[in-house]
Amino acid sequence: MKNLPKAQKVVVKDSTMNDIRGNQNNYYTGNSQPELYHILSPVGDALHTRPEPVARCHPGTRVEVIAEIEKWIEDSDDCPILWLSGPAGSGKSAISQIIAERCADKKKIASFFFLRGTGERSKFQHLIPTLAHQVSMFDSAAKSVLIDIMGNEPNLHHKKALHYQLDELLIKPIKATELELSKIIIIIDALDECDDKELMSQFIEALYTICKACSVQLPFRLFLTSRVEQLIQEKFDRLIKQLVVKYLSLEYFDATEDIELYLKSELSSLHERKYIVMRHIPRPWPSEEQLERLSGNAAGSFIIASTLVKFIETEKDHPDDNLKEALDMTDGLDPVYHQVISTAVQENKTLQNKELHILDRVLAVIGLAREPLSVTTISVLLERKSYQIVYILLGLQAVLLIPEKDDDEPVRLFHTSLRDYLCSEQCSAQFCINMKQSHAMLAIRCLQLIVEYSRKDDDAKYQDIAIYACKYWLHHFNQSLKNAKNQDLLNDTTLNAALDGFTLQSVIYWWTTIKPDMRILEAILLERFRERTTEIRTTITEQFRRRTEEREEEFRRFEEVEWTFFRLRQGLGGMANSPLQE
Repeated sequence: MKNLPKAQKVVVKDSTMNDIRGNQNNYYTGNSQPELYHILSPVGDALHTRPEPVARCHPGTRVEVIAEIEKWIEDSDDCPILWLSGPAGSGKSAISQIIAERCADKKKIASFFFLRGTGERSKFQHLIPTLAHQVSMFDSAAKSVLIDIMGNEPNLHHKKALHYQLDELLIKPIKATELELSKIIIIIDALDECDDKELMSQFIEALYTICKACSVQLPFRLFLTSRVEQLIQEKFDRLIKQLVVKYLSLEYFDATEDIELYLKSELSSLHERKYIVMRHIPRPWPSEEQLERLSGNAAGSFIIASTLVKFIETEKDHPDDNLKEALDMTDGLDPVYHQVISTAVQENKTLQNKELHILDRVLAVIGLAREPLSVTTISVLLERKSYQIVYILLGLQAVLLIPEKDDDEPVRLFHTSLRDYLCSEQCSAQFCINMKQSHAMLAIRCLQLIVEYSRKDDDAKYQDIAIYACKYWLHHFNQSLKNAKNQDLLNDTTLNAALDGFTLQSVIYWWTTIKPDMRILEAILLERFRERTTEIRTTITEQFRRRTEEREEEFRRFEEVEWTFFRLRQGLGGMANSPLQE
């Protein structure tokens, strides 16, 4: 066959084959439509319908502030944007969840609940595409507009300014529905929890740009929540002055009675559930005086109140004894964290099975992991059995959300402040994570797993732990560099052994798994691998450190990619004459 000169045993029937030389352009016509889901890649677990356990307001609490928000939604002549602020743990996400669920039957809802340290859900660039995909399901008119827009500009949500994305992906499709302003609600919860503060700032600027234009009116209600951070406050001030933003602060609403109601209800229920161990404790329990003190310890924070409840109902001790300890916890969540972790540490030290003496490493994974990890994933990272990890985690169940049945479900922080506590020596003292050692440990283990999984030919290559290792080994490696002396890291025999095993096969698996810029992949594959030298290694490390210190934030992402390539050259033998060299 002349078209395929080297082919063997090829049979072609009733077909016409053309020999095309040079470039070929294919044009598609007809009714074919771009698949919006694959183009927009929405984050499924960021919606108010997400499957994980969600925070909701306890029945009978936050009545006044919820009524205020619902009044704003129905008042079509009021400001189109409402910003609800409040300190950490004051119940903003619970209020957002309740508003979304109450409006779901009568309104069109699009929502995004940010959560720090949860991968895609903490990345700002996923916000508008995720909201746009939900808008596409409002009705056929919105979907048709989005299909046309994305068909013409498939990279719009990656390459364009945020005000342009807002206009094209939200405003135009929603206008096409011709629904009333109060019929469409967009909820963005915990704006302060996104990783990229610059993009967050640009987003608020984009709202300002759109709202100040006389010809543009938001065709929807936009409900935002966040902590009161200086940057957010400054950006919203102009919108508040223009009367396009209504401002509510949870600090204006006294939560004392609501928290007492919550504590009384939860602890009364606890007394009933644990009747066998509580039958000798007279009711009411807690007493009115104890309830008042406990509520005072919560200091207006529902997250502190709910954490205190979890602490009191911890299985290993009697609830009444736990209550007496909780009554002395007067400085927020830190005393709770200290008590829970110190108890777990003491119990861990007394275990006869030395294989279980890894609580410090478990805490390091929980505190430093870039995404919530499952029991199975943690067990692979720490090279332990899943049941051993579960046993250790049970000692921390007062501050962690541990899946009851499925080891492949993520272990989640009860509140993100636990990560802050573990990473701050001022807060956690002797329990503070050793950043240098822990990041290095995670980087090395991730490298080892990349090598291991690159040699597999089955679906195991795409397990969660393999994906995590590919996505984040570089992050942990760079973080260990920031917390270590160069020579300490360069002399690490385990790290060097891991780099020695990082062969061409491993490189291909790593890069194809995280889907990078193909030009960089091609550059690596075209290079020859040579023997590694200490001189090149030291020079590159010094160069990276100097650059990182000088331009850390501005060029962070570019530096990571460039450093990856240089480090690969060093670790895999030093590739000469790279097209990516300066």
